[in-house]
Amino acid sequence: MKYVYIIVIMFLLSIKVAAEVISSSLLAGTTWEEVDLQKKIIHRDTISFSSSTLIKRSFFPRIDMTVEKQFDYYLSDNVPECFDSTLVGTETRGNYLVTYCKKPRGMSYCEIRSLDLNTGDLYLYFEMRLGVIGGRDITTHYKLIK
Repeated sequence: MKYVYIIVIMFLLSIKVAAEVISSSLLAGTTWEEVDLQKKIIHRDTISFSSSTLIKRSFFPRIDMTVEKQFDYYLSDNVPECFDSTLVGTETRGNYLVTYCKKPRGMSYCEIRSLDLNTGDLYLYFEMRLGVIGGRDITTHYKLIK
């Protein structure tokens, strides 16, 4: 009987996780700082969202330099095959953050594993894909700073 309760609880938890669909209006106007103490020695990343643009700033303390990149973005319910520019700047919902960089030109995406404005936590999952430089699957944790 104990195992039945465990299975029911696991099922209910999976429904709650699957029901968490992020809205682009939740991201607009927010700024997040990456939480990774080992990386902070080399660089500190922040990401900021407007209604249509994601700005990633990387600060390199050893050389006192900041590099900024801008990406058009939207949210999607499923893994995208190509970037749909008509969705940029519109109210979109989904668990995939789809970005497009103009220089160098290219689309990328990551899965939003968790977004909690109450605790100020954002977890983005980047899956290694064939033909893409970047190493391994990684989940990046960000803290809300604005």
